[in-house]
Order: sequence, then structure tokens, then C-alpha cells
Amino acid sequence: MAFGDYPPEYNPKVHGPYDPARYYGKPDTPFSQVKLGEIGSWISRRNKHPSAIAGAFSRAWWRWQHK
Repeated sequence: MAFGDYPPEYNPKVHGPYDPARYYGKPDTPFSQVKLGEIGSWISRRNKHPSAIAGAFSRAWWRWQHK
């Protein structure tokens, strides 16, 4: 994904208008519902690539700005 492109998971026919504050990937268990014994496997499923981290910060910024 290059700078300014939509995420590969985004499909305008399914999702409608693009919302930069939304994650379009496969949903996972929210952290608040993870049991103590499952924390290691939950963290291992996170995408730790720099672009994924930047995307997470970008979504958080959009959510903060559009409360």
C-alpha cells in the first residue's frame, strides 16, 4: 500500500464511503475481552509492521478528531 492508497481490505461496494477512522481488516477479539492466558497469542496476532503501526495511529487520530 502506497501513501494515499486505500487499504487492500477496503471494498467500496461492501463498505460504502471510505472512513479513515475504521479498520477494514478481519475483526479480532477486543483487548478488553482477552483472558490472561490468551494475551501472548493475542499479541502475536498483531501486525507489527511500521505501516500497520502508522495506520493504527492514523485511525486513532481520526477517531479523536471526529468525536
